Amino acid sequence: MSRLSRAAPFFLSLVAALALADKQSPANVILFIGDGMDEHQITMARNYLYGADGSLFMEQMPLRSSARVQTLREDNPQQFRYVADSANTASTLATGQLTSIGRIATSAAADQDQSTILEAAQKAGLRTGLVSTASLTDATPAAFAAHTAHRNCQSPADMAKTIGYAAATQQCMADQHSRGGKGSIAEQLLTANIDVLLGGGKRYFAQSSKGTDLQKTAASQGYTLLSRRRELLEPNPNRKLLGLFSPSHLPVEWIGTDNRRAEPIALNWLGEPHFPEPFSCVENPDHRETPTLKEMTSSALTRLSTDNSKGFFLMVEGASIDKQAHRRNPCGEIGELHAFDQAVRVGRQFAEAHPKTLLIVTADHGQAGQIIPLPEYFLGWGDNQYPPGYYAVLKTRTGESMAVSYATNAPPNGQSELHTGVNVPVYLEGTDGANVPPLMDQRQINRLMLDHLGLQLSAD
Repeated sequence: MSRLSRAAPFFLSLVAALALADKQSPANVILFIGDGMDEHQITMARNYLYGADGSLFMEQMPLRSSARVQTLREDNPQQFRYVADSANTASTLATGQLTSIGRIATSAAADQDQSTILEAAQKAGLRTGLVSTASLTDATPAAFAAHTAHRNCQSPADMAKTIGYAAATQQCMADQHSRGGKGSIAEQLLTANIDVLLGGGKRYFAQSSKGTDLQKTAASQGYTLLSRRRELLEPNPNRKLLGLFSPSHLPVEWIGTDNRRAEPIALNWLGEPHFPEPFSCVENPDHRETPTLKEMTSSALTRLSTDNSKGFFLMVEGASIDKQAHRRNPCGEIGELHAFDQAVRVGRQFAEAHPKTLLIVTADHGQAGQIIPLPEYFLGWGDNQYPPGYYAVLKTRTGESMAVSYATNAPPNGQSELHTGVNVPVYLEGTDGANVPPLMDQRQINRLMLDHLGLQLSAD
């Protein structure tokens, strides 16, 4: 008998053992949501960080698609709106169903609860986690574990307030305990039995509900409460964590030199434009004692995967890409997208070591910031041309200059830049490319995750 023939049974048994080990290893899903992270925002960050030939870690993932963003009208759910918000889009990613602006996993007009993938994962015995740089009661994390008529129903104190700009069918009063509702988002998160909750929003949990302090409620649910970065980084034997590292949203990682942001173009008495001086991005001193999104993601993955034979679902949100775009703050926006991409890098490293992990990186909707020509372009025409809105010139890390414009709300009275109605990218790893069409919608992203975990959403 040849040496090869004698060795064949060993190799066959090894292959069978590896196949069995892979079959027995748990399936996991990590969903990364970059709030407001459309192609403009990605390109802006890539140019600033790595130059024209660079790439982000998310852009190195093997599969790529484009997702359309769909929104229903509250007053007529048979028709669409073409600009979305984080509440309705996160709800669609969580539930696989469409809804209207402002709603948290509830149906447009009818206000029926919509089952989420996190809830389905829990019923199947999987561990679950939500991580965000926003308050945990903000729209995106809330949509995976709470059901309210409006995103503003964040804390017990909000439940009796009227939301002046929302429809009568979207007032928080409908979700009050006294009316048979489930209460505020904070209350629902604490009683949802989520294994890991990390983000901001301490002030929403520093209240009482039905005579009980919410932080005592958290302790009674088995949570270890964290409020400092060093507490997150220390070994902790308890798997259930509630980390609240800021009163509201977490401080951003970067700001502009001297806190510079985009500015309106100034005109002299002749009507000639004066463009703002260029500036760079620097670390935000207010963030130094705050955990990074990378650290929170790493901690969540460790706690969800240790001694776990059933798998997990984890949602990680880079929230302030959007929030800084609203404020016309390109450095805040770029820094938060960089922080998000570093968290994606951690997710990719985890997926490499755990092959049955599906990794999806996407956005909820588009935002306002975009790259436009430098001042020399406008001045070259010689007839006082200049861009509308707010304008900034950044000195990138690679030495070039890049101009960014925010022009969805007019100076000087426009308070906030607006979302835009654009497709968003989808990057994937850990699934067959045949399952990924070149154009999908956010409901299909939900279906990909459910199929990977072998889950079904319960009927509403």
